[in-house]
Amino acid sequence: MPRWILGLFVLTWLGCATTRPAAPSGQETFTSVEGGAGKLRVSDGGRGGTPVVFVHGLGADLEVWRAQLDHVRASRRAVAYDQRGHGDSRPASDGVYTIEVLAEDLDRVVSALGLERFVLVGHSMSGNVISAYAARHPEKLAALVYADAVGDVSQAPQEMKDWFNKPPENYGPTQVQEEFAQMLGPKARSGTREYVLASVGRVEPTTVVALRRSMGAFSPRPGLDRYTGPRFAIEAEGAAEENPFTASRSIPGVVTTTVPDVSHWLMMDDPQGFNRALDAVLSQVP
Repeated sequence: MPRWILGLFVLTWLGCATTRPAAPSGQETFTSVEGGAGKLRVSDGGRGGTPVVFVHGLGADLEVWRAQLDHVRASRRAVAYDQRGHGDSRPASDGVYTIEVLAEDLDRVVSALGLERFVLVGHSMSGNVISAYAARHPEKLAALVYADAVGDVSQAPQEMKDWFNKPPENYGPTQVQEEFAQMLGPKARSGTREYVLASVGRVEPTTVVALRRSMGAFSPRPGLDRYTGPRFAIEAEGAAEENPFTASRSIPGVVTTTVPDVSHWLMMDDPQGFNRALDAVLSQVP
């Protein structure tokens, strides 16, 4: 399978749903929000500033943002959650996995937490999720941040679309992990590799296939044109040269920063480097 196709592929407890601000102490709390098709596990914490909402990519969970959550919460509120069918969130009761319903789940999370304006950060596949959200709720966003994220793959060659739409025969957990192992590549740190392969191993292959298919069909424009605020990309160095459908190359108006010597999971490989780039973005957010 061509490397550029693989690059595009990348991309605890559950209580009662609640609407509330962050804990007065600013310490991390875990709760659950009723998504469109099941409960979603949510981490909330920190105080002050414009809040930041982190959305993980395909096959991951909220813990990929652990270093960013701990860092950002020193000065402002930060939220992350497990998307449907991932981590400790419930599988979709209706079996639906599309970019559009993931954006609807995101809105349910921020609405339940009472967030009225925030910075939205999406990794990998969730570049599409944050674009879909921006098209529907541009007034809520202080900035969009694409973390080594997909921009627009809807204009991809037919070869790629065919691969997105039809998985290999006998596509199961072993095949999924093999693909992710290839995507991690030689630059991934050992801890990153271990965590990514473990987290994707908990996701049903049918979920992976459905979201990959939706990602291939999703076009962020013209809906994204309704969002006129700042757009940033923090990408692995060299990612844009290898993949013409990264946000930096396929989303107009994106200001890009790169992080050297990291894999696609750059926020885990070099947390300090990613956090510096994120701080630079947040310094521009009123």
